[in-house]
This record gives sequence, structure tokens and C-alpha cells, in this order.
Amino acid sequence: MPVSEEREDVLLLDVPTAGDYLSVLPTATAAVATRLGFSLDAIEDLRAAVNAAVTLLLPESGRGRAPRRRAGEDSLHCRLEVRDEVLQIVLSRPKGDPLPEQGNYQWQVLRALTDEVESDIEGALSTIRIRQRRPSSETDAETEAYRIR
Repeated sequence: MPVSEEREDVLLLDVPTAGDYLSVLPTATAAVATRLGFSLDAIEDLRAAVNAAVTLLLPESGRGRAPRRRAGEDSLHCRLEVRDEVLQIVLSRPKGDPLPEQGNYQWQVLRALTDEVESDIEGALSTIRIRQRRPSSETDAETEAYRIR
């Protein structure tokens, strides 16, 4: 059965913000995008977009410095949603430091590499949503022919 005929899938990941655990998020995104028949370029774009979003969500270690992963902080939450026409990636963290200005480099990367990106603060969570249109059904059918079973 082609991927497009399957039910909507959701993958939930909670990843500590310490150490190299965060590399799981772009890897999981790439795995889902591969299953959906995204091209290699589109998969790498999604990986870079997720990395940019993670950078935006990590707490700042100080003004003018890159975000730093601090042990003992709450997890970063990731929700990968496979929908009929779109792959949605929702990344969130407990509200704390405000998200960087919308015009910074990471936001520009996100907008350049994805179809749609938005951010908001809901309750106690700062959230970034990435939406990428899925490949056409012809690509899905071609992917099905080469699917590893």
C-alpha cells in the first residue's frame, strides 16, 4: 500500500537538552522524510531546518553567545506528524528565555528551507512549527517499489 493511503502517523520524542541527544531530532526527521519519498536534497533541507529550530529553542548562555546545552534542564519535545499532504514538525520547550528575534540567521534558514514556519507561546511552552509539503503521489508510488520490508 502506498504511504499516502496509510493512516496519519505521529512520532513523539522527548530529548534532553544536554549532550549530543539533540542529534536524534534531525535524524528522526530524515528517517520519516525518507519513508515519505522526499528527495535527498529535501531531506537535507529538513535536517538543517530542524537543527535551526533546535538552536532557536535552546536557552541562551549569555548575550551575543551561541545557545548552550545545560544539563538538568527540561527536555525538548518533538512531534513529527505525517498528514495526507504535509509533514509537520512541532518542536517545543518549556517557556523560559524568549525566542530570538524573527530576523536572525536561524529564522532566515528556517524560512528558506521550509514551506511554512511559525512560532508561538502556548501556556508553558515555546513552540516552533515547520510544515513541508509531501512529495506527489507518483513519488510515493515510486518509493513504495523500493521500500525495505
